[in-house]
Amino acid sequence: MSLEIPEIDNCCEKETYAFFGLAAYWAQVLEHSALNLAIVLNLPGASLMSQEIFDNVYSTLTKKTFGQLLKSTKGISNISEADESYLGEALELRNILIHHYFREHAENLVSAVGRQEIKKELQLIISKFKRADKILEDIYAPLWERYGVTEEFIGEHLEELRVKAEIRDKDT
Repeated sequence: MSLEIPEIDNCCEKETYAFFGLAAYWAQVLEHSALNLAIVLNLPGASLMSQEIFDNVYSTLTKKTFGQLLKSTKGISNISEADESYLGEALELRNILIHHYFREHAENLVSAVGRQEIKKELQLIISKFKRADKILEDIYAPLWERYGVTEEFIGEHLEELRVKAEIRDKDT
């Protein structure tokens, strides 16, 4: 999957919903980054770590909302005031996107010009989610390295996923 934000090509009516889907995808990526940060901040030192401890922390934190996860990391992590403010804006955008977006854009949905505005706005929202995700990743990635979760480790697991997907695709 490309990490680039697609250009608007006005191919069809579905394009508006495709951009919405991509924005929702990046909202979930962002939420998972908040989860990654919350988990690593709540783990004991690497020498005390066990699968049971990890599973308990993971199970507890996956039940929290994006806002709760962000709130749980306040004061424990190195987030500047500017980044904290940006993450707060991303949280607000995420909530609007998921809970109110189409209701608030009802008129735009029935207008060609309005749908164009929606697509441009969704591109901007995606961009903001990606930037917020990067803020969180820059904080949690070095912390996870203490537990052996390095870029190389992640890359190896991603490659395993790609190989499994290719095999599955060849079988169809």
